[in-house]
Amino acid sequence: MLNIAICDDDIQTTGRMDMLLQEIAKRNFMDVEIEVFWNGESLADAVAQGTYFDMIYLDIEMDKEDGISAAKRIRTYDKNALIIYVTSHENHMQESFEVRPFRFLVKPVSEKLFETCFKSAYEEVYCGDSYFRYSYQRVNHKIPMREILYFESNRRKVSIVTEKDTFVAYGKLNNIEESLKQSKVPFLRVHQSYLVNYKHVEGQAYDFVVMDNGKRISISEDRRKLIGEQYCSMEDTFYVNE
Repeated sequence: MLNIAICDDDIQTTGRMDMLLQEIAKRNFMDVEIEVFWNGESLADAVAQGTYFDMIYLDIEMDKEDGISAAKRIRTYDKNALIIYVTSHENHMQESFEVRPFRFLVKPVSEKLFETCFKSAYEEVYCGDSYFRYSYQRVNHKIPMREILYFESNRRKVSIVTEKDTFVAYGKLNNIEESLKQSKVPFLRVHQSYLVNYKHVEGQAYDFVVMDNGKRISISEDRRKLIGEQYCSMEDTFYVNE
């Protein structure tokens, strides 16, 4: 079951998106549950109270609580929900990157573009739970890739830092970086000792990144230009227009 939220203060917009999602799901034999919200406050409150959504279609300019503010609140409770902004106003796009949206659709959105975006999100939800597998003290372990904030190398050991725990593996960060190149989860080698999950980067400056857990990780001098280009490239993939 795919849990989807639609949040927009325009009844025609929510009705159209609800109808399109139901039709796409039916054609592709997908099982979906859709809930509609009329403002960002009620959506963010629902998430804060434990309601989980795989995808959230979110307008930006709404009464009570706008889409940017609502998404920031949502991210304090759920780092993984795919947020898809559907809005008439492109000028908020840069501000929206702070909450790491999956896509940014500009109204009016064609049915074809809407379906393409939905299928990409569906694939991300169901194919994105790949695992990082490793062996430590003769025991095999696996960690969902989306939960990893960063890898930190210290001599022959590598710390695998998640939101809740830190695990240890033997190995070289170079080898781990190479093994993750085929992963759907994007990682950035910001430093000789650090490999960070882009989806958990809260902010990026010229010489450091800030992770979800508040840790500031330096970007080594020889990598700053490349990391800046890679980071901007990843941000650009979120913007979709006709």
